[in-house]
Amino acid sequence: MRLIAVAALALALAAPAAPQTADGKVSLAGLHVDATDHDLYVSFTVDGAFTPEVREAIESGLPVTFRHDVEVVRKRTLWFDRTLVRKVVTTTVTCDTLTHQYRLARGINDEVAETQVAVNEADMMRWMTRLERIRVADPSTLEVEPDDTLYVRVKSLLQRRFILFFIPSSTGTDWEKVGLSLPDGKAHGR
Repeated sequence: MRLIAVAALALALAAPAAPQTADGKVSLAGLHVDATDHDLYVSFTVDGAFTPEVREAIESGLPVTFRHDVEVVRKRTLWFDRTLVRKVVTTTVTCDTLTHQYRLARGINDEVAETQVAVNEADMMRWMTRLERIRVADPSTLEVEPDDTLYVRVKSLLQRRFILFFIPSSTGTDWEKVGLSLPDGKAHGR
């Protein structure tokens, strides 16, 4: 029994994830924050999300969901940074195998925020990986001081699979962050 567990662990650690882009990684691009007096929006694109495995799952009619964690964080000296706001944005696609249309849904914190139907794969891929102007928070409600340093960070989890049916393996991005400057000068970003 112990030999099987050791072999399964070695296999999980040695099994490479399916290559995503030319350099083999999924990445976030164009992370941008737009802060107004009463709204804080985040926009970004996920590059290299559609592997052959993901495309095959979509074309077979299985629902495929990408998860994006968006956080507004206050930097603290000599201590862990404090998360002020956390949003989980999900984009889900289900292909109707008879009509070859893609049903798309975007959720924020487990609430459906938007739905759409795409008739071609390019539109579906763009909708799943390009997130524009996702509302994160009202800056006036953030607990910050004028000299606080704020930033927004984003991480995407694109594929969760299991090796030997019980060892989880995930494909996703690293945390990307960008400084945040609030409009009334309450806090600045780095």
